[in-house]
Amino acid sequence: MPLFLAPDWFKNTYIGIEVEQFIGIGILILVAFAANVLVTQALKLFVHARTREGDREFWQMERKRLDRALSALLMAITVVLGFPLLDFNSTVEHVVDQIATLFGAGALVWLGFRGADIFTDVLARRAEETESRLDDQFVPLLNTVLKGLVVVIGVLFVLGNLGVNVTSLIAGLGLGGLAIALAAQDTFKNLLGGVTIFADRPFQVGDWVVLGNVEGTVEFVGFRSSRVRTFYNSLVTVPNARIVDSYIDNMGLRQWRRYKTTLGLAYHTTTDQVQAFVEGIRALIRANPGMRKDYYIVEFHGFGASSLDVLVYCFIDAPDWNAELRTRHVLNLDIMRLAEDLGVDFAFPTQTLHVASTPGQPEVVPVAPGREALGEVVERYSPNGSAGQRVDTPITAGFDNTPDAS
Repeated sequence: MPLFLAPDWFKNTYIGIEVEQFIGIGILILVAFAANVLVTQALKLFVHARTREGDREFWQMERKRLDRALSALLMAITVVLGFPLLDFNSTVEHVVDQIATLFGAGALVWLGFRGADIFTDVLARRAEETESRLDDQFVPLLNTVLKGLVVVIGVLFVLGNLGVNVTSLIAGLGLGGLAIALAAQDTFKNLLGGVTIFADRPFQVGDWVVLGNVEGTVEFVGFRSSRVRTFYNSLVTVPNARIVDSYIDNMGLRQWRRYKTTLGLAYHTTTDQVQAFVEGIRALIRANPGMRKDYYIVEFHGFGASSLDVLVYCFIDAPDWNAELRTRHVLNLDIMRLAEDLGVDFAFPTQTLHVASTPGQPEVVPVAPGREALGEVVERYSPNGSAGQRVDTPITAGFDNTPDAS
């Protein structure tokens, strides 16, 4: 029946549409516009009332992302509910209803996209507050997955409204999916491996890792594969299934970095010199701020083929490899200075023929310092002593790889 009673001239038609139907279409447009204004203002007031002042700007920006999708959805709903009241013939009503339904489905998908963006934006803000960098990598991947689900649901909804038997379609896709799954087992293994990595978090972006025969810094973690920047500056893409099936040595999670070396002293070194040398290295470790103080081993532990072997086993407190090498550099230089001051010579892996004396000449034996003199040398390398470098003091500008280095 007609939308409302009207004078006869309302029944005049233009391009096959009566005047009252034109008016009805205008009223529908006004209703959709008014509904959009009301919903928008209601959301604005809700955000203002339920959020803190510091977060209000963020949430208002997120709300604005919904405006266009909501407008399209409200227009579709208005047409679906109001167009039958305009008394068009059944064919026109059916066509308009199908178009409005499809338009509304598209608006719902659009709205779902915006909802996924808002959800992942909130997660991204929380991820920034954590120390882990892996969750920062997970957020965009989750956004892609959510949008994919929205598209699938939207397509099924549209097909259902077009009269397609969705249940039979899903069953057919299930059989086809089984065949695809059998042909793509490696892909699914990689996907499951990616889920495992995000769940267990054996490493995060920026960590130095060893994955089988691949060693480098993690740059990206995805659902199918991860990328590692090697120390040769090449980029290696490792399938996640391989990562899960192999051992993972996360060098970035080390609390301490071990330094183990054997120092060979010449065989003419006296016992007091060896003892002073060992104690001096211990003093260097105690004095160096980058060394672990509660556990270290420095001992004369054996007689080598051409040297007296001193074991140095200690740990370095360093956030990265560059800092570790710099601490080693400082310690090694101090050990060399200590050896020079103690009169200790390092042995060479060679065989030497020593002639104690020549006919008519007395034997020459190096004179070693006394115990008190050796003790004074060690004390100078202690934490309160005046010797020892402590930190890196280059002879020249240092030639570091920093931008402001000259």
